[in-house]
Amino acid sequence: MTSTISMDFHLADGRAYSLGRSNAAASRLNYQFYLWKESFGFNLHPTIAASLPTPNPCVADIASGTAIWLLDLAPELPNATFEGLDMSMAVAPPPERLSNNITLRQWNLHDNVPADLVEKFDVIHLRLLVLVVENSDPTPIIRKVSRMLKPGGWIQWDDYNYQGTHVVKVNPAQKTPALEQLCAFLFSGGRQDWVVELPRIYEREGFEKAQIFHYRPRREMARANGELHLSTIEEFAARLLEDGKVQAGNELMGLVRQGLVEAGAGAAMSTPRAVSIGRKKDPNGVKL
Repeated sequence: MTSTISMDFHLADGRAYSLGRSNAAASRLNYQFYLWKESFGFNLHPTIAASLPTPNPCVADIASGTAIWLLDLAPELPNATFEGLDMSMAVAPPPERLSNNITLRQWNLHDNVPADLVEKFDVIHLRLLVLVVENSDPTPIIRKVSRMLKPGGWIQWDDYNYQGTHVVKVNPAQKTPALEQLCAFLFSGGRQDWVVELPRIYEREGFEKAQIFHYRPRREMARANGELHLSTIEEFAARLLEDGKVQAGNELMGLVRQGLVEAGAGAAMSTPRAVSIGRKKDPNGVKL
């Protein structure tokens, strides 16, 4: 299938959130969480976990979605307090389902930081904001995170590194035109290249101990991860149709359908993941 229009994740520009908030979308988010955890082997990066400045840390998850990251991390840090922040609570569990040390709050990260969140947190976690970052520049978000962190607090940002997106095949001779085109769609001409620049941006914005760690999915998980990509793109296409972008939405849906056929024959889209961490400098010089 050959594309007839310029189509990539730039179609998300100008939208605060370009995926769905249905029950199916919530299920995808939870499924996605477990695939990411399987790849990493942790929720909180070990460097941060070993450097928490207090036995009672305050941890935030920005763009918390279904709150699954917080819910899974909470038993690991029973003395911590957790706050999930998201522009919508549509897929979040009701407060009555949460333990006493977890709260959820509606907040759009493109808005100003509320006064009561300034220097509140010891750790702030972000994940999968490639469709949220505007103009391929995460700096405004990082500056807000810095305001919200206590001196000596940590940022952890997990995201896809679309520079490494490729198709893996059981049969090297298999033709995969749809999956190849969908890989190009994800790469989007370098729209998300900022992901690998996060440590440099952290340092420029006053963080230290900035590092990036790269993770590739296990080959045994290729189909599961590939189908996750397809379901995410299908969700994105549905939102395009809702927005009246009929040609792009229909073309993308067609690529997904053909991609599923190619996946059934043993091919899969594969994208490495990256975790970038950094510590907000402490002006008092406390060494952690």
